[in-house]
Amino acid sequence: MTQNYTGMRKGISLVEMMIAIILFAALATIGLKYTKNYINTDLQAMKARVAAAMEQGTQLTQAYKLYTTQYGAPATIYDLNATLTPVLTAIPATITEMSLLGWDLNTTTGVGSGYGFHMKLDGNTTSIQATQYCAIWNREFNSSVELNVSGTEDYGTITAPTHVASTAVSYCYGNPTDGYDILVVMP
Repeated sequence: MTQNYTGMRKGISLVEMMIAIILFAALATIGLKYTKNYINTDLQAMKARVAAAMEQGTQLTQAYKLYTTQYGAPATIYDLNATLTPVLTAIPATITEMSLLGWDLNTTTGVGSGYGFHMKLDGNTTSIQATQYCAIWNREFNSSVELNVSGTEDYGTITAPTHVASTAVSYCYGNPTDGYDILVVMP
């Protein structure tokens, strides 16, 4: 006995499936292009570098407190991981996109105890990038600082920020002419 053909088939053909895959791929490509333009990946990368530098500043601050408790004031940053007085296993790595020199110990900040950790923003940055790093750094402590700054932003001098005696203070200062610096001042 034979069945009658009703005109309905079960499933889709290979050609129909390939056309659907090509259309979905085209839509995904267009969506990815517009999403990539919408999300500023450069700004996100800068924020990640600033967050890493802030973590390094926190580590150095804690190491400084421990070192001064046990051995007195350090003369250089390398005293923190010296063989006879090991407080840190290693000095934090330089974030080369922000600074070629990394952190150093500044013993003459003129603020608080006079001791602080300093990083000059130079590295592979342009003046506008350095300004943006400075704005991002300061925004973490003061939300009124604008992130979309021009290359002519002036953040003042080292003595401008106020200092709370019981806590370490962190800020970025400087201007496009002289360059920008990040300073973490000890209480």
